[in-house]
Amino acid sequence: MKRRKFLQLSALSSASTLLLNGHQVNAFSQTALMNGIPASVIDGRALVLVQLKGGNDGLNTLIPVNQYDTYASLRPTVKLKNSGANAAMNLDSTLPLEDQMLLHPSLTGFKDLYDAGKMKIIHSVGYPTINKSHFAARALMFKGGDGTPENANKTSGWMARYLHSGYDIHSYADPLGIQLGSKKPALGFHSEHEHKVDVNLTGQNVSGYYNVISNIGNPTPTTIQDTEHDDNIKFISNTEASTNAYSQRISEVFNAGSNAKSYPNFDLANQLKTVARMIKGGSKTKIFLVSAGGYDTHADQVQSSSESHLGTHAELLQELGDAIKAFQEDIEALGINEKVVAATFTEFGRKPLENGNLGTDHGNLGPMFVFGTHIKGGVSGTNLDLSLVTKHYDENNRQYDYRQVFSTLLSDFLGASNTVLQATEFENFMGEQKMDLIEDAHKADTDLGIDKIAEEKLSCYPNPVEDTCVVRFQSKNMSRGHVVVYDLQGANILHMAQDFVPGMNFVSLDLSHLQPGVYILAVKDSYNRTLSTSQLMKK
Repeated sequence: MKRRKFLQLSALSSASTLLLNGHQVNAFSQTALMNGIPASVIDGRALVLVQLKGGNDGLNTLIPVNQYDTYASLRPTVKLKNSGANAAMNLDSTLPLEDQMLLHPSLTGFKDLYDAGKMKIIHSVGYPTINKSHFAARALMFKGGDGTPENANKTSGWMARYLHSGYDIHSYADPLGIQLGSKKPALGFHSEHEHKVDVNLTGQNVSGYYNVISNIGNPTPTTIQDTEHDDNIKFISNTEASTNAYSQRISEVFNAGSNAKSYPNFDLANQLKTVARMIKGGSKTKIFLVSAGGYDTHADQVQSSSESHLGTHAELLQELGDAIKAFQEDIEALGINEKVVAATFTEFGRKPLENGNLGTDHGNLGPMFVFGTHIKGGVSGTNLDLSLVTKHYDENNRQYDYRQVFSTLLSDFLGASNTVLQATEFENFMGEQKMDLIEDAHKADTDLGIDKIAEEKLSCYPNPVEDTCVVRFQSKNMSRGHVVVYDLQGANILHMAQDFVPGMNFVSLDLSHLQPGVYILAVKDSYNRTLSTSQLMKK
């Protein structure tokens, strides 16, 4: 095979996209680890993340009612009106006056969802050291960083870490992460132990892409040697197998699904329409990532000072509000609304002070929005004091970290245990740091997850481990099983067959060959089902 051909195929497998229902799709698989969430809880539930690329202007999205004059002085030309025709809407007059907000007049969809108790507004979201470069800020958020030296150079995405640590690849036919609407794979799904599939598929016809793969990579040689050429051939063969499996499965759930409501003719709406159809068709994908661009409104954010309800930002917010409202109505009509929660995020906010070009420049803090049938509707946080503003909000006034929102949704909706959140590197946002986003009656039951099982049945002493340790595992009966150690990328680095007896079992492990770090200890039965897991620290 010519090297040029191989490079072409490598580009297809790593950077190209699947076109489904006319939209670009990247599909990401997960590596094998434990599944710490009860099947009764996680089956079918999905988190839909809506990325607003460019940095949404939170202050023209939500305006403090009792600070309108201060707001108007900061924004003499791009301010929205607070009365009369085309004025911003009072979101909720039942709130205390200091918490009341005016909502952008284009966001009638958000207003309807809020009134129905299906939207949560989260004020002043950010992270400790906000980067105001689009690329760097997106990279930080996708990797779960915060701009501090210790968290500025993560090498994998938080979504990948979550999927790696939370699910068993053998239990799911679907890719557990799917990105729509972008040719460039999101860094949130990037993993050091890459198991990602990106395919080109038009009109749900997989044969064309299969032929491209087959013409380049097959037939696979019967003897694979330890050479660069043969490594390339093996890579192509594995890519073909994964591509075929995932493209077939994605097409199957899409074709089996349907939509019950009409959507506006916006790109974001069509992405969400595809997501709804896939979930209805039986997809078990855990995270869907959709996106809308254009939020970098340095100029022409409003049409004019007299028609500030029109312009680029108004159009973007109308598309956002109408698309999410249509999606919520659709999943309710399809009967799958209890399985879905959606949340918006953007790389940074914009300055409270306008820039003189009918626009606003890169800022720091801004709101997030969470949607769903089982969301605790309302408002988290309070309006920031605009009288203290010069150019930017004081970052010390940040009320929530974006990782608080994501970790709460992973835990309370998708059922991630503390062990999984630790592997996702969201351990600082567990316990009291969690937010109150999901109705109590519909929170995922993590009591039966990894943490409780590990506490009662599995332990390792000493932990942290220097060279050797003794694993303690309580078994209910005599059985043949396995003790396994995984790294956080899902790689199986130690595997021991073991006969278990009723009662407490003791197994000695030599871990002197492991590098210092965090590992996952697991006990499996003879069918490779995970019985118990625990975190293990190597000194």
